[in-house]
Parts: sequence; structure tokens; C-alpha cells
Amino acid sequence: MDMSLIQGTISGLKVAGDIAKGILELKSLSDVQGKVIELQSAILSAQSSALSANADQAAMVEEIRALKEEVARVKAWETQKQRYKLVRPWDAGVAYALKESMRNSEPPHLICTNCYESGRKSILNPLANSNGFVSYACPVCNSQIPTGYRGSPAPEYAQD
Repeated sequence: MDMSLIQGTISGLKVAGDIAKGILELKSLSDVQGKVIELQSAILSAQSSALSANADQAAMVEEIRALKEEVARVKAWETQKQRYKLVRPWDAGVAYALKESMRNSEPPHLICTNCYESGRKSILNPLANSNGFVSYACPVCNSQIPTGYRGSPAPEYAQD
């Protein structure tokens, strides 16, 4: 937060207070009206500084919230990453396979290495070409791992 905004608010309120005290000492109506205008100007200036400081604070609160959300997402991904092991399921390409010890109730599956490195879990899906040969493809980044097989070879759990 910009401290000058807070100092400006405090300074403006002090000036307004000094002007208000000065009004009590005035004798003529025209002098009072001049001081009232000066007082209103000081109050508006203080109010403007206070509103700017409030807007800065709201922006910082939002930034902190977003950063906390990002930290939580990264921590959750770090936990998720530990459940997978890099494997070479067929002669070509690599993928991350779910470790057998971490399977819980999930069936064996492979996740994309590109997406894994980008901090997301993207399960590879079998995709047959026109000759019947199957590749496993990422639905997010479209990378593929050819299996060299016709038909869909099932992924297996990774051994720890």
C-alpha cells in the first residue's frame, strides 16, 4: 500500500481540523464562508486519499488471495506427482504411470509427460490410426505415444 496515501489522508484531516478551529475565531460571515469552502476542500482531499488507500488495500487483498490459491494448487500438484513414476510402456516414448502402491481405487492409467511438467494431470487415451495401430494421445496437448500394436494394449501400474 502506498504510505503517501495514508499520510495524505492524515494530513488532510489535520488541516480540516485546524480550519474548523479557525472558524470559531472568525467574526464576519464572509470570513466564515471562505473558511467553510477551505474546510470542504480539505475534507474532499482527505476523502480522496482515503478512497485511494482503500482501493490499494483491496487490490493487495485480491493479490494475496490469488497467491494463496496458487500455493495451494502447487502443493496439491506436488502431492499428486508423487503418485506417478516415469515409465517406457512400449518401445517408443515415455509416460507417467500410476504407482501400484498409490492406486487407491483408480485403474491403471498413463498421464502425459508434457502436461505433467506443466503441473497438470492429463490421462492419455487410446487412439487407432487408419491401419489399426494404436497410439496413446493426450487430450490437452495432443502429444502421442505409439504403441506399435494393433488393438489397445492396456496400461499397467508402475512398480515402486
